Amino acid sequence: MNSKYILIFLSVYIMCICSSCSDFLKEVSQDEFEPKTASAFQELLNGEGYSTTICLDPITDVLTDDVEGAQGQSDNYIDENLAHRAVYTWQSNMYLLLADYDMTNLLHTYQKLYKCIMACNLVIDGLTDADGTEDEKMQTRGEALALRAYYYFLLVNLYAMPYNCAGTAPESLLGVPLVIKPEIRDEGIARNTVAEVYTQICKDIEEACSLLDGKADNTLGLFRINNVAAHLLASRIYLYMENWDKVLEHADVALADAPALVDLTTYQLSNPAFPHYAINNIISRNFPEVIFINGSMSGSIKTEGTLIRVSESGSNALLRLYDSSDARRNIFFSDMSPLYYKYWMAKRGTQEQGFVWRTAELYLNRAEAYAAKYMAGDNSCGQKAVDDLDALRSKRLSNFVAYTLTTPVALMEFCHEERRRELCFESHRWFDLRRYGMPSIEHTWYDASGNRTVYTLKEKDLGYVLPIPQDAMDTNSALIQNELAPERVGEVN
Repeated sequence: MNSKYILIFLSVYIMCICSSCSDFLKEVSQDEFEPKTASAFQELLNGEGYSTTICLDPITDVLTDDVEGAQGQSDNYIDENLAHRAVYTWQSNMYLLLADYDMTNLLHTYQKLYKCIMACNLVIDGLTDADGTEDEKMQTRGEALALRAYYYFLLVNLYAMPYNCAGTAPESLLGVPLVIKPEIRDEGIARNTVAEVYTQICKDIEEACSLLDGKADNTLGLFRINNVAAHLLASRIYLYMENWDKVLEHADVALADAPALVDLTTYQLSNPAFPHYAINNIISRNFPEVIFINGSMSGSIKTEGTLIRVSESGSNALLRLYDSSDARRNIFFSDMSPLYYKYWMAKRGTQEQGFVWRTAELYLNRAEAYAAKYMAGDNSCGQKAVDDLDALRSKRLSNFVAYTLTTPVALMEFCHEERRRELCFESHRWFDLRRYGMPSIEHTWYDASGNRTVYTLKEKDLGYVLPIPQDAMDTNSALIQNELAPERVGEVN
């Protein structure tokens, strides 16, 4: 199959789900871009369904309390860094402000995700009549379903209210449009509810797990989804839905075959003096705990060398969560004391590859599920949560002391803190804050003269949901925009 035709089809297809252009497609023979074999569909999935070269989430890390403003040097106040301010201060018109600075790389997550979904749809639909063995079809279909579940999971958590939004049922919340067939439609596509989107996500990931579990060989490499990765994703999805038993079910299956936790107290980086120059850092193919690698970080807003830094001041600052024996502080962050702020986020090293799914998350997902069941009155689950947390902490703290179980509330708070310590800057924190009840956050901004302005994202603020990009609104007449917050004005102090 000619990849040129696939690209043409996908480019037109993503436009067609939002507008009327079926007449254009009639001029092109559909046979020119239709694979015929299972192996051809796998190639299509590898090239267009996987997001290896795409930055799927360029902004959420700087929306969180893991960052704060930095007073930069004069050469840091360039247009690009100034454009980041609109995102960092949760402005509802961030897209317009970014476009003014020609920062288009930060604008197209919505479109990129749907383009990947279209490739998955083509594969899922086309495999039915494709030539090839059942084993080949199971493998490819399983991967495509898991990817589609993941992309819709990202979409609904970026552009809709959280599934567990207090006081509102997911059935009454606007989600995102569900497109699960490779068909061209003239009419616009309306938003499904959050509940409907999650129903489809669960359906896809459950089938994916079943198909991939049936494979005799799941050693696919880190850039394709195997059964362990699929079950990890399932545990994450059900965590957000607060379906604790399903979290435990899928985490148990994944942990049976997942790589062992890495002991960071003895782990040797290739460049320990400058972790951000290491080739075997946490987010890399060389870190032994990695299960799956996806996406690229090219074009994302960074926390090093910009006007946004890792949060280190204030009672809720990220760096304050690490004690002196925690090996993560010196591996996850690079000491850059001579600069105008001390620490750079150094998890990605020099072989940055976007985001990774790794074994540590499985322990954290399962621990939180056990802690929730403990809060609900199942006393047997409290120590199980502690055991999972301590399994992780014993590989991170040089002076490890087991956690002492007390109240359910204290245990859950510790679960959340440990999750933040471990998974920071891996595209988890923003989504976690949303499902924790959307707490209030403050961000400081320093101008070139050193003046300090404080911006506040209030509890349950409308800014916890990103605006749907305007070009998507313009081309899909059935889309309803999210309710937008007014211009966010900071307080100078």
